[in-house]
Amino acid sequence: MNEFDQFLELKLRQMLDPVVATRPPPRRGLLKRSQKPILAVLPATIELAAEAIPGVEPVVVTIPIQVASTRQL
Repeated sequence: MNEFDQFLELKLRQMLDPVVATRPPPRRGLLKRSQKPILAVLPATIELAAEAIPGVEPVVVTIPIQVASTRQL
C-alpha cells in the first residue's frame, strides 16, 4: 500500500468513526395509542349514463371518380 492509499484510509476512518460510534435511533415499537391510517381506500361506485357518451354516427359521402378511357392508357 502506498502513501496515498494510507492517507485515504486515514481520512476515511476520521470521517466514519463518529458515525459508527453513535447509537442508532430507537425503532418505533408498538404504540399504546392507535394511529390513523395514512391512506384509506374506500369502495366507490361509478355509474355511467348512456347519454353521457355520444356515439359516432356513420356518414355516407360520395366522391366522383373520373374513369380514363382505354385509348388514353
